[in-house]
Amino acid sequence: MTTPYDTIRIAGGDTATPRNLAKRLAAIAPWLHSGAAFLDCGCGCGEYVRALRERHAVNAQGVEYLTDKVAQAKADPRVADHVRQGDIERLPFPDGSFDTALLNEVLEHVPDENAALTEIRRVLKPAGVLIIFSPNRWYPFETHGTFLKYKFAPPPIRIPHWMPFIPYIPLTVGQRFITYWARNYWPRELAALAVRNGFVVRERKYFWQTFENISGRQPACLKMLAPLLRALAGLGEKLPLLKKFGVSQMLVLQRADGDHGQ
Repeated sequence: MTTPYDTIRIAGGDTATPRNLAKRLAAIAPWLHSGAAFLDCGCGCGEYVRALRERHAVNAQGVEYLTDKVAQAKADPRVADHVRQGDIERLPFPDGSFDTALLNEVLEHVPDENAALTEIRRVLKPAGVLIIFSPNRWYPFETHGTFLKYKFAPPPIRIPHWMPFIPYIPLTVGQRFITYWARNYWPRELAALAVRNGFVVRERKYFWQTFENISGRQPACLKMLAPLLRALAGLGEKLPLLKKFGVSQMLVLQRADGDHGQ
């Protein structure tokens, strides 16, 4: 199945700022057990691998495509032996190697999202769990950044990340004049993608921002307002009518029974 976006190139940032890492680990924790074989797919510099090993006694390993991030992980003796370079679409592990896998703001950057999910399913044990954190298209800002296409604005012009409602533009329209750096999923769209690739949905949550300038593009004025904004975000995550507008969605999936992907 082809993506409705233009060609996606491998990229990605890190979400391992202290508050964000702690929040995501807390969400993952109920799906972990001591000694479990855990694979962080697109692990960056290995911060989550280290935290999972140290805080949850999980046998965590990581795979990362980008050479510079692998080098940073290898420079850290706490994770050097637990991170390797590799491609999520062609994982270097035997079938049924892991109890749990993680895609933490990664799937939207993978050129072939279906190949990645099929490959992760392959390396999971029967009934293994895949946890996905991914952009939530209900959030009214495009945090990855977008550009006007050349024919409309030579040279390309960045659309300000604070410009609202870019994600709400239908892709059939947006692709005519916008270059997207990453995919952005409606919740039902992401769930349907997972189901098509041999998973069943066990849980969904939404996460609001921690205002730690993860993107590196946060306006300076927000730094002073961060404590208030965090309090409001915490409230937003709890209110039924507001929580689905969080910046990220979390989907907990379980490998479906049968021989799909074998």
